Amino acid sequence: MTVNTIGQSTYASGLQQKQQNMNNMFAALKSGDMAAAQKAYASSGMPPMAATNTSPLGRLYQALRHEDLAGAQKAALDMQGKNGKSSSTAANPIVSTPTTPAQKAAAALAQASLKAQQSSVLAMLGQGTNVNTWG
Repeated sequence: MTVNTIGQSTYASGLQQKQQNMNNMFAALKSGDMAAAQKAYASSGMPPMAATNTSPLGRLYQALRHEDLAGAQKAALDMQGKNGKSSSTAANPIVSTPTTPAQKAAAALAQASLKAQQSSVLAMLGQGTNVNTWG
């Protein structure tokens, strides 16, 4: 299967923007600027998280939503693996190993999106997880 390089370029550009927004959010939280952190999160395209989501990202979203600066800062540190907890992200085989928290988040989003796109294409082709034995 060939890859559309224009689509790849657009996709990479979008990931870079998400990465920049996440970096902006972490910087705003570090400086104590809740409004800037909320704006950066909203601009990142990250989805809303359920109140029952106890992952660092879920806690971050809830803290930003409730304007809990200390909670948001703690969740951000957890996401960055700086509170003795490691953040788990999926590896992206196309991009080198991510080093910043924003790169890790962007890589995880990219991997999830890529898997969803692949599943969609396979479903359209009627292949999914079934093996075709025609022939």
